Amino acid sequence: MKRGSLLLCCLWLLQACATSRPDHFYILTAQPAEMSEKRTASGTPVWLSVTLPSPVDRPEMVFNTGVDGVAVFEHERWAAPLSDLFAQTLARDLERRRADLLVAGRSDGRLGAAAFKVTIDVVQVSLFKGGRASIETHWRILDVRTGKDTTGGDVFGAGSKEDSYAAAAQALSDCLGLLADRLAAQLTAG
Repeated sequence: MKRGSLLLCCLWLLQACATSRPDHFYILTAQPAEMSEKRTASGTPVWLSVTLPSPVDRPEMVFNTGVDGVAVFEHERWAAPLSDLFAQTLARDLERRRADLLVAGRSDGRLGAAAFKVTIDVVQVSLFKGGRASIETHWRILDVRTGKDTTGGDVFGAGSKEDSYAAAAQALSDCLGLLADRLAAQLTAG
């Protein structure tokens, strides 16, 4: 009798392992979907660096559950490191707003001597159920040619009517688009 119970327990454990939830992967998308202007042959080189707070810079999606709480969703994951997704999406966002810019990160070899160095410190990333997101950011724009140093900071929020993980990722993409609007206006030719 004990042997049968042990076998039944082992079978139940094996079935539980076999029916685990699949992982879902999400990306951030550049906004707007299409470029507004035709790219110029040689753009003004911009070096971009983005840092994220460590609690959210992880493979799993992290949602806020209240003022001091978060929930980590093991099976809802970013397709790449979130800091890389932020930097790549923001770079494309800037290029879509300004056809005269060529934006690259610190590891991108296509950028020679940068005319601008843009440093973004994302202080807080908040994702909420219901497809809402916000980012609190501080930035520094250094015009290497003139030495002009511009700093700023703001909170950017966006939302969706859909309540899904994909909608939350899209809302985060929209927040980066709002940040790109602000930065593109501050990147002026010296």
